[in-house]
Amino acid sequence: MGMQLFSGRGKDGESVRLPLSYRERVKWIPKLGDVFPDFTAESTEGRIRFHEWAEGQWTFLFSHPGSFTPVCSTEMAGFAAAAPDFAARGVRLMTISGDPLERQVAWRKDIEEIFEVEIDFPSVADQSGVLSNAFGMIHPKQSEACPIRKSFVVDPALRVRMIFEYPRMIGRSTDETLRVIDALQASDRYNLGTPADWQPGDDMLCVPGRTVAENREIFGVQVCEVRDYLQVVPVREGWYRPAILMPMAG
Repeated sequence: MGMQLFSGRGKDGESVRLPLSYRERVKWIPKLGDVFPDFTAESTEGRIRFHEWAEGQWTFLFSHPGSFTPVCSTEMAGFAAAAPDFAARGVRLMTISGDPLERQVAWRKDIEEIFEVEIDFPSVADQSGVLSNAFGMIHPKQSEACPIRKSFVVDPALRVRMIFEYPRMIGRSTDETLRVIDALQASDRYNLGTPADWQPGDDMLCVPGRTVAENREIFGVQVCEVRDYLQVVPVREGWYRPAILMPMAG
């Protein structure tokens, strides 16, 4: 494949060479920190206006390629089985599909029978593909006709906090979805970061921009300075005492 330079050069001489066929007009899609777009659509629970439905709570919104397909069926069953875990975290679920409602309803009944679960979250019908295209769920190199497995975690203020993208043939991890939500909620609660492979109850990390003395004033003497840029806080039940918190630096 021939390569053609079409990007500018950086100040240090860096350049990127890509096929001309990759050049395309960039359209807006939801990114981290954006308010997720409001939309109104028919669902298995009636007509839904998203902002009215989602505001004030956490939401896990995900697309699936199609009803009566193997990978999607296991995902729907997995999320349905984990419904109490999502509810315990204040999270509601919603899925988007290009299939008509009648087909989705029949498929949901089949999943409930096969996996012995109850699906109690709405499925939105997006037969026109308007929603899937607007949210960046259609990837032509995967399929022109149906969405990839794209997921958004949206916070109570309707802002996008996490985006997952999985190819059509790879099922999502329910456990990882819950872990990420736990991490986001813990980070918001304590104004701390989470290290790699963090699990609830593990130590957390001070964000950049504060000295160890400042962090100890906020979080207590248990702050451990491994390096000036690596300060660890052992998070334990009942340890946290609120103080004047500075904005997270990143």
